[in-house]
Amino acid sequence: MSQPRQFQLLTLHFGLYQFSCAMAGGFAGAFLLRQGLSLPQALASFAALLAVRFVLRCLSLVLVRRIGVSGAMIAGAAVLATQFWPLTLARDPVWLALWLFIVALGESLYWPCYHSCVAVTGAPDSRGRELGLRNAIGALAGIVGPLLGGILLQRFGPVVDFALAAALTLAAIPPLLLMGPVAAGQTPTLAEALRTVDRRSLAAFASDGFMSGGLMLAWPMALFVSLGSEYESLGVANALAGLVGAGVGLAAGRLIDAGRRDRALAWVSLALVASFAFRAFASWSLLAAHISNATGAAVIGVYTTVLMSLIYDRAKGSGAAYRFHFAMEGGWDAGAALGCLAGAAAALATNAPSLATLPSVLGVGVMYLCVRGRKAAPATAAASA
Repeated sequence: MSQPRQFQLLTLHFGLYQFSCAMAGGFAGAFLLRQGLSLPQALASFAALLAVRFVLRCLSLVLVRRIGVSGAMIAGAAVLATQFWPLTLARDPVWLALWLFIVALGESLYWPCYHSCVAVTGAPDSRGRELGLRNAIGALAGIVGPLLGGILLQRFGPVVDFALAAALTLAAIPPLLLMGPVAAGQTPTLAEALRTVDRRSLAAFASDGFMSGGLMLAWPMALFVSLGSEYESLGVANALAGLVGAGVGLAAGRLIDAGRRDRALAWVSLALVASFAFRAFASWSLLAAHISNATGAAVIGVYTTVLMSLIYDRAKGSGAAYRFHFAMEGGWDAGAALGCLAGAAAALATNAPSLATLPSVLGVGVMYLCVRGRKAAPATAAASA
């Protein structure tokens, strides 16, 4: 099957899967708060999830070697579709632990394989445009998904919302079945993956994980508290943010393809710092919460395109995309777990939910230094860089 056709099927899968995430997965932290966990406890739970995922990632190599990258991605999506049942019972620590394990197992299989497939099915000369389109689709899912999820959770309860999300996750699998084999390189042993790691790219991905601990995990929960702990209010706020971010990724993609990645990187790094500052005041100002949520979506739309265009190009240039992303995802897990723990400590020390996002701003400088001036050279040649 041609690479453009594979990429189209992968993009269709991504749209359906992101819709499921926006409708239910994006409310997981808020749901844990409603089950009685404090913000520090919820962030510590996510840190535990990431730590378990880091360990399971090493074990997942055995399965990937047996069923291939495409098969492991399908298996990971199928496992993730089962997460919502134990989540509804997360008030009980045993069910909470089971939910954490299921998510960690599914994502340890799914994400390295997904990123590997994007890397090898995309075209380097149109990487920015392709990622811009993917991010725009994700942003559109982020408009309708939160609205629907917030309404369902508020008015019909978690069972209805989570069941529909599970069905959508399963519906995202057929496009993957139609893709056929993906040339993502030989599955490495753990020693091979560590020996050939691209250190600067790993540091960039770890810093992205550290920032995501604040932006993707702490912030939605802090926003939920600022909005009166109402699912519907959180859904509306995230839908407005998705509307702002829908077209931004496309514009960023054009900059990347025109060879202006470093210029976009400089501006987006400054914008990320400003975004963190806005979020820090959300505990005291509802207006600041809404502004930071909307503008933050626009910033992340550019930032994600800048970072991932480089990572995907280097993964494809390595000739072993799965091996490359296996190491990168491990770095992301470690960074995100530390980001969650830093956020939990900040929230515990200050008793201000929005300040849980602030420690993650430290990742911006590391990310900038690691990405600036980088080219799509093979990762094996860059391992000592």
